[in-house]
Amino acid sequence: MAVHFDPKRRNWYFVIDLPRGEDGKRKQMKRRGFKDEKQAIREEGLALKQFGKTELAADGSVAAELIHWLEERELDVAVTTLGNYRNAVMKYIIPRLGALQLYDLDKRAINDLYRYLLKKGGRNGTGLSAETVRHVHRTLKKALQDLGIVIEGVRQPQPSEREDRGRKGIWTAKQCTKFLTAAANDRLYAAWVLVVVCAMRRGELAGLKWPKLDLESGVIYVHWQRAVASGEVEGGVIEKEPKGKSKRSIAIGAAITKVLLEHLRRQEKEMAEVGVLYKQRGYVFCKEDGSPYHPKYLTDRFRALCIQAGVPVIALHDGRHSSATVGADNGIPQHAMQRRLGHAQSRTTQEWYTHVLPEAERAAAKIMEQTILGEAA
Repeated sequence: MAVHFDPKRRNWYFVIDLPRGEDGKRKQMKRRGFKDEKQAIREEGLALKQFGKTELAADGSVAAELIHWLEERELDVAVTTLGNYRNAVMKYIIPRLGALQLYDLDKRAINDLYRYLLKKGGRNGTGLSAETVRHVHRTLKKALQDLGIVIEGVRQPQPSEREDRGRKGIWTAKQCTKFLTAAANDRLYAAWVLVVVCAMRRGELAGLKWPKLDLESGVIYVHWQRAVASGEVEGGVIEKEPKGKSKRSIAIGAAITKVLLEHLRRQEKEMAEVGVLYKQRGYVFCKEDGSPYHPKYLTDRFRALCIQAGVPVIALHDGRHSSATVGADNGIPQHAMQRRLGHAQSRTTQEWYTHVLPEAERAAAKIMEQTILGEAA
């Protein structure tokens, strides 16, 4: 590495020896056009900080490095996370930056990428949302960090200023009751009860199995889910444990126990009708032959039932928000509802509410069922 003066161009430049690539060949970075020696030395130091510890692939291109990074992350990240990484890299980053050599990547090229994506990076030349571009930024930042590269001055888009944060609406207690009354004869009525009253997610419903229900004690163990996996596996769905606090137990009362027992009897009748062709896989909510639902089916069915019930059409996930709102309005303690929802707690909440008493959970179950289902628990 060295700083030199170019008498022909009348400016300064530097040359840095980079780590050898996988092919063992020597690699160098050369940058020209600095007005004086001081500027060249400063830029050389920045380049060393950015790329001095990088282990390059054979061709050293952004595309090659990111693809190699994705292959390595297969070892230690969940399939869904890897799918999100791959989508950002292959769909948005490589088409614009992939041909660059890694050591030519700088803040201007990255910021130009983000501007392009915001203006016309989507389908038919439309712009992507700020949140999507922020996801691309987080992915690229993580990849560069893992590769030992520091590029300062990169600007990520500001988050969208939306008060609803993607929600389509929140139901009142009366609307919750109206929806469940209208859906009472639906084959998946029990699932909708668990959404609205117990605040369960669609992946948790799709992955719930009978061994995780203790109807005698009144507990649902949310320990498994079916999640959409961005094309990483056949069918686009994987099964896995929920993350962090999402793995939880939910107390239920007599009303929901009754609903689930009726659902079980209906399922046993279907099982007898299908006979030996029935797929005995233990899902609580499944097709008539026992095979599991794709999570999107639950989303689509929920929307259709909203229309039939004459209530505002909200997202299936908004059933959780509605459940939390109804619970708060009816006096359920914050710490009990946080556990019921399976939310990761803030540092303050973790320090002051480290445990939920069984009595508080049981009270939460009774309040939710009495308020929405109108039955004594």
